[in-house]
Amino acid sequence: MNRREFILNASAFSLASCVHAQKVASTDKRHDESLAVIVSDCHICGDKKWHANDEMVKTLNQILALDPLPAKMIVMGDIAALVGLKKDYIEAKKVFKPIVDAGIKISWMMGNHDRRDVFAEVFPEWAKSSEVEGSIVHVVKMPSVDLVLLDSLDQLKKKNNHDGKVSDAQIKWLEKFGASTKRPFFVCTHHDGRQMKKFAQTAIGTSKLMRGYVHGHRHSWMLDALHDWKDGGRLVRSVGMPSAALWGDIGFVTLRDKGDYAEFKIYERDCFFPSPDFKREESWDVLRKENDGAIVKVLYK
Repeated sequence: MNRREFILNASAFSLASCVHAQKVASTDKRHDESLAVIVSDCHICGDKKWHANDEMVKTLNQILALDPLPAKMIVMGDIAALVGLKKDYIEAKKVFKPIVDAGIKISWMMGNHDRRDVFAEVFPEWAKSSEVEGSIVHVVKMPSVDLVLLDSLDQLKKKNNHDGKVSDAQIKWLEKFGASTKRPFFVCTHHDGRQMKKFAQTAIGTSKLMRGYVHGHRHSWMLDALHDWKDGGRLVRSVGMPSAALWGDIGFVTLRDKGDYAEFKIYERDCFFPSPDFKREESWDVLRKENDGAIVKVLYK
């Protein structure tokens, strides 16, 4: 999605009162260490009038209704509404509190609508624990696979930038990681591998244990295959996430580590522009039904 498209869409959203993050009663549900949940493109607004805030709470309540609960959550960027304001991150902390209270460990990523320095003010511990200075980079370990969370925010001083870029420092770190790891891993960025084709090919080339690419940004459940033609050629699966709260495919995705492969499953609650100003179309329901419950398997070998 380019900048013009986003502005046109954003201008059409009506503002509505926010549904405050609700505390979900604690239960005796166990946490499944082989299960993670991925949400992306939250676009939470600190003014509490943005309709996406309400949708975000609905998505999180769906996740809290899972049994067993996932042990981990990955938030794949665009935490903030439009320009990464401090009040957006403060509100996000409130909205996600029931997830924390439920014992689910959250890992945060940067998207093009975020701002690292502002995010670091509200989530200093996550910024300080980054694997690469100046970026937000972490490794999430599951029983049989690692999720390498990179930072594709190309932050400009005076305007928002919808393009993605992975810094040279991150690439050097990833190459070292790929050369030393003994476990299969997925590379995760907010932007997709088609948009950052050169980087995607570099990522595939870091190790034969690099088995997949996971991204957000497009607000769509997207299935693709990325290629690197060097050394006889390699192909890895690419999986794009829905938006957790704004326009497009609305919902979340679970990742279950099955030991020798990963199983991605989409829970699509809706497919629409979340505003009363838009007349609902039958095609939105068709798309939702097609996507909801779809499963993708990505092999580790």
